[in-house]
Amino acid sequence: MDLNVILSQLETVGEEDVEELLRQYIRKNRHTFSFDPKEESLRIKLCQSVLSVLGRQVKPGCQKTCLETLRILSRDKRVLAPVATREGMLILGGMARMKAGRDGGNNRIVSREDAPSEEEEEEEERVVVVEALKCLCNVVYNSPAAQQVSVDVQLADGLCATLRTARTWHHEVGLFTLRLLFLVSALRADVRGVLRRELRAVALLTEVLEHTLGVSWVGPYECARPDPQAVAMPAEDNERTMEALKALFNLTLSDTGEKRRHDCKCCI
Repeated sequence: MDLNVILSQLETVGEEDVEELLRQYIRKNRHTFSFDPKEESLRIKLCQSVLSVLGRQVKPGCQKTCLETLRILSRDKRVLAPVATREGMLILGGMARMKAGRDGGNNRIVSREDAPSEEEEEEEERVVVVEALKCLCNVVYNSPAAQQVSVDVQLADGLCATLRTARTWHHEVGLFTLRLLFLVSALRADVRGVLRRELRAVALLTEVLEHTLGVSWVGPYECARPDPQAVAMPAEDNERTMEALKALFNLTLSDTGEKRRHDCKCCI
């Protein structure tokens, strides 16, 4: 469906119709990473419209569809102005189960703890959280303005709070939380300092690695040998381990000398 048609209907139709309109866009562009420059202004308007929908009280299914659309759009760094704002980043942070506020304020992102929900609701929410984290990864990677906003709303605080739940998180939630932490620490030297000194991120990442790898300590500086009969580490654990090590590399490497290179070559 033509973008003009989608935009003309998006503001007036109901929630179910919003989902259907955006699904058509997703089906057409799911594997698109290079976009038509002639439609740039239309994609900017679509970004803004999708954020407006996410700012309303819509069901998880609609949230997921909106976030999938936004993830596709966020592959294009030229259309991110509506998202790379305080409002846009706080909306995405909320979708990722990080909420705004310091002592009830509205200028910071911190981890949110909700009452347990039914299994089906938990699965719906997990899918939304993962999509929101993927969007944040793309937006932070592609937009210097979003990188600055992430500092302003203290995104790193929320990420470190999420690291403390590593023993219970789902694989994809952990994977993209770690990837977002890697990106923020790779792209902002000032955030690296905060992560090291104030947020104890090195210790938190070390704990994540110990849990993921099943490390058992037999002394202050010695860990137990792995069981030679143990099965190979699952691929999912391996993925999270690599993301944690990449973030640790950023935090432990000296900031002096040449500008660091970061292994984040493509969007999600």
